[in-house]
Amino acid sequence: MNEQLLKAVTRLFAIVAKERVTEDERLKIEEFLTEHVDKSQLSEYLEIFDRYSQTRLMSKALVHAGEDEPGGIDEETQEFVIDWATIMETCKLINQEQTEYQKLFLLLKIIELILADEEVSERQNNLLFYIAKAVKIEKRWVDKLINFVMAIDVPELSDPNVLIIDDGSEEDYLKCKHIEVENITGFIAFLYLPNLETYLVKYLGISPVRLNGIPLRSRTVTVFPAGSTIRGDKLQPIFYSAVASKFKKSEEGAKLTLEARNIHYTFKSGKKGIQDVYLKETSGNLIGVMGASGSGKSTLFDLLNTKRRPTRGEVILNGHNIYNEEHEIQGLIGHVPQDDLLIEDLTVYQNLFYAAELCFKNKTKGEIKNLTNKTLQNLGLLDIQNLKVGSPLNKVISGGQRKRLNIALELIREPSIMFLDEPTSGLSSRDSENIMDLLKELTLRGKMVFVIIHQPSSDIFKMFDSLIILDENGYQIYYGDPVAAPVYFKEINNMVNRDQGACITCGNVNVEQVFNIIETRVVDEYGRFTDRRKITPKEWNEHFKKRFAMQPASIQQPQKLPPTSFEVPNKTKQYTVFSKRDILAKLSNHQYLLINLLEAPALAFLLSYFVKYFNTQSENAHYIFRENINIPTFFFMSVIVALFMGLTVSAEELIKDRKILEREKFLNLSRSSYLAAKISVLFFISIIQTLLFVWVSTQILEIRDIILSYWLTLFSLSCLANIIGLIISSAFNSAITVYILIPLILIPQLIFSGVVFPFDKLNPEITRQDKVPWFGELMASRWGFEALMVKQFMGNAYTEKTYAFDQQIAQSEYKMTYLIPELELLLEESAAAFYYGEGKIKVGQHLRVIRNEIQNELELIGQDKYTLLDKLTEAKFDSAIYKNTWQFLEVLRKMYINKYQKALYKRDSMMIAWEVDEGQEQLLSLKNRHTNARLEELAKNVITRDRIMEGENTLIRKIFPIYFPAENQSGMLDFTSHFYAPQKHFGGYFFNTPAFNISVLWVFIILLIGILYFDILSRIVQFLDWLGTYIIPFYVKRQRLKFKKILKKKSNAR
Repeated sequence: MNEQLLKAVTRLFAIVAKERVTEDERLKIEEFLTEHVDKSQLSEYLEIFDRYSQTRLMSKALVHAGEDEPGGIDEETQEFVIDWATIMETCKLINQEQTEYQKLFLLLKIIELILADEEVSERQNNLLFYIAKAVKIEKRWVDKLINFVMAIDVPELSDPNVLIIDDGSEEDYLKCKHIEVENITGFIAFLYLPNLETYLVKYLGISPVRLNGIPLRSRTVTVFPAGSTIRGDKLQPIFYSAVASKFKKSEEGAKLTLEARNIHYTFKSGKKGIQDVYLKETSGNLIGVMGASGSGKSTLFDLLNTKRRPTRGEVILNGHNIYNEEHEIQGLIGHVPQDDLLIEDLTVYQNLFYAAELCFKNKTKGEIKNLTNKTLQNLGLLDIQNLKVGSPLNKVISGGQRKRLNIALELIREPSIMFLDEPTSGLSSRDSENIMDLLKELTLRGKMVFVIIHQPSSDIFKMFDSLIILDENGYQIYYGDPVAAPVYFKEINNMVNRDQGACITCGNVNVEQVFNIIETRVVDEYGRFTDRRKITPKEWNEHFKKRFAMQPASIQQPQKLPPTSFEVPNKTKQYTVFSKRDILAKLSNHQYLLINLLEAPALAFLLSYFVKYFNTQSENAHYIFRENINIPTFFFMSVIVALFMGLTVSAEELIKDRKILEREKFLNLSRSSYLAAKISVLFFISIIQTLLFVWVSTQILEIRDIILSYWLTLFSLSCLANIIGLIISSAFNSAITVYILIPLILIPQLIFSGVVFPFDKLNPEITRQDKVPWFGELMASRWGFEALMVKQFMGNAYTEKTYAFDQQIAQSEYKMTYLIPELELLLEESAAAFYYGEGKIKVGQHLRVIRNEIQNELELIGQDKYTLLDKLTEAKFDSAIYKNTWQFLEVLRKMYINKYQKALYKRDSMMIAWEVDEGQEQLLSLKNRHTNARLEELAKNVITRDRIMEGENTLIRKIFPIYFPAENQSGMLDFTSHFYAPQKHFGGYFFNTPAFNISVLWVFIILLIGILYFDILSRIVQFLDWLGTYIIPFYVKRQRLKFKKILKKKSNAR
């Protein structure tokens, strides 16, 4: 209630109060205000109440004074006009701000204020009528409220909407409903308001009685919320479900019968999970499932809710086999696991609202909101709807509220059968009773509810309609009335007082005694308990089969199943909901936002600021981009940072959602929509992170020209890392394992990038001298770094005008300076070896190299320029061939000298013209601002010692890689090339390296998305885990037995 509305309501109370405010009335005002403001503000609102009351008295006095004047207005009319204007203004505010429930509660407080002195004047009665009408509350409910507040004995409460709880001493309860309990003085009355699904409670007695631990004062009316419990000394607890059951009958509709017929389940390891379990239950029952840890309770639930298929046996729902007719029963079964299904960073309302949006295809947003609010109100969660859920360790809402919200996630889609795995674990006794009371209430609505529970209290134990007890290895050892269970086990164990199932004095059932009997150990001759049980699980099962006659399986005709509004939305709608849910969760996690938004600019600043090198010894000591020797290293570290950010932001995404994913898989929601939403959000985060990184780093290091390509490359790398993070997050169960894997993923990116260790300087057995080796082709860091280096070299404002000339000069220089002299040297060595008859193998190798290189040149200049190519063999080589080949190489040299000089002349001419247009200083400034000397050294590889080397039947160029496109392709789809190639080949075409490399990264991303979708890595990990758990130990054990047999044979032989 906002400040304006609360002040208006306070004035309303002043109108309703009599001319003379009594002490009781003032106490009622204080009670109401205390619920809405803290103590520091209480006096302020009481002052408003007092001031307004005095104003009314003053206005009344003025009316008295004006009675003698002609035309004066009588006192009653004047008072009515003033009150009516204030009432209408206040009620208008109330209708705008308050729900129907809140308006009813406000009206109740007004009634209590009026009745504080146990008198109702005609004026107050009229005002109450006007107020109720103004806030749109029917008069009949106002009359019921007045009567309920005023009544002090049972006859005065005669109404079908009233429940009386007493010791049965009344002769006639008239129209009231009635529950008889012992050890209560006076009675407790409940008024049911069906339009609001609300109960009011009033106690008239002298014994101390507590509502949810708070003393319930006699004659005070208060709300009885869902899940509440009333307790007193020696008073049997009164649960909400017991009260609700008197006013509600099970919902009409198709009656459900669930029958499990001798179901068995065996795990892949061969371990028995469930053995020969039978049950048959109908709608409206609360069924408890108990047993020791590992006895198969959760496995039984998985079999009954279709998550697993039994090895043998069948489960029938109204004649429909739930495994063969899954479509028919879709939406009828709900499952609440023991683990949280909540998104910690969303509010209570948001968790439920988005769960509902994924369950109802045909409901509008407004309908889903109303359904969400109704469910929250029914479960007593409406008051905390705007609180963030938080984690179980960092609690914002209580454990009981978390459990109720988990139940609400399933309950909102109204399943007819619900399975709850240990809903009371980790809760206090009061919260446990509240949860079980809620589940009992669900059965009153016609639900069939199965609950796994450990060590329930006597009160909870007696709530169950049926009890199933399982023993080790999945043996069923009891099925029937819970209270009869102690008697059954005592009889089999031949115990004294075997007919006594509960305490004679208090009626409590000792549930722990049942399991003590089941697990009774054999005592040895020294009186000590052994590990052997007196009655084994199999023997308990045999006793059970003898005493509980199973109904023979009969062919049941399929019957009508209840309708369900559950219908999964289409994939596009699911994608939208998943996206909104994930975005809201991330926006709500301020720590997550802060780290991920500051991470990129912080790393960019740290990296770029520290590598911003300039020579302090020069005359003009200031930063020049061209002279910064750290630029290539910075590009490489940018690549690693992009991969690092992408991995860290996605590494936990699927681990923390794993339980939620299991539920959504149970609901047949689209995995592709979920992954698409998750990927979209992560890609958006990567956009922001890489933009921030690029913006900060380019500002500091003064990187120009390639900003778009720079960002696009880092963004692509970050997206690829996002997918890798999701894959490992999907495959492994622990966040610790995932974060250990991050360095293992990044280290190969460092080693095999071609930067830290050049490709041609690695182990020759696994590398190539002419191209990037196969493992380098798999490294995202190689593709990203190469794209940045080539783009910076070729795409800057200075080099893009000179590159074409420089390329011709470099290609000509290489051939006339390195290639042709090397061919001539090989030719001379071949001739010398041929004439002296030495090294024939070497001659053959040299000639093959010469032949292949000349062939490459002929493809460029024409095949007719040299016709002796087929004679460059060991068998046909002679002095004539030698002479002709030498002459051809000389001609070739002159041709490339000519090309070199022409290209050099053109470049010089262009540079002179450019210098004239721009000026020498401007041109030098342009070169310093847009090019980098160290990057050029690496891209040209001019610092290498081996500028040309002999390979297998060819010569390998090591210098000027940036000027030679990819070559020596083995086919149209061969995209391999040397490092820093300016163009890449694929499909018969050549593409610019930056664009091609980025395309390759996105091909990797698409392939990795396929691996993620089909969960390939997870399947591999599970297979390896299965090998390590079962196959390898079995093999080791087998080998050990063989070894023992060998030793035994040797010992016998001796």
